Amino acid sequence: MTPSRILFFGLLAVGILLYVLNPGPETFKEFLQEEIAARAEAEAREAGEAIGGSIGRDVGGFLAGRLGREVGDIASDVFVREDYYLASVYTADLNDRGPGGAWRFLGIAGWFVPLEQPEL
Repeated sequence: MTPSRILFFGLLAVGILLYVLNPGPETFKEFLQEEIAARAEAEAREAGEAIGGSIGRDVGGFLAGRLGREVGDIASDVFVREDYYLASVYTADLNDRGPGGAWRFLGIAGWFVPLEQPEL
């Protein structure tokens, strides 16, 4: 087999793998739920430590985690998916295309990478 055929079949195999692993809307919803829950838990634990020590930290973290999952479920409906077969881009712009107002994630091979996030 010549090197060009090996390269061709290698690239074809990578393309097929990326197509199969292109994350869909349900996978993105799960990712968003976990991401928001983790951020909410971290913030609640910090606030709980400042207010009520370890009990405030644990209760606040638990409630924030549950609330974060629910918010992630609702927030996933705001995102618009652009499917490029090998990868997907998920975009939510709450400021009507204003500068610094869009959230953008690249979904590729079952992973999500933040491309753009507004400054909060």
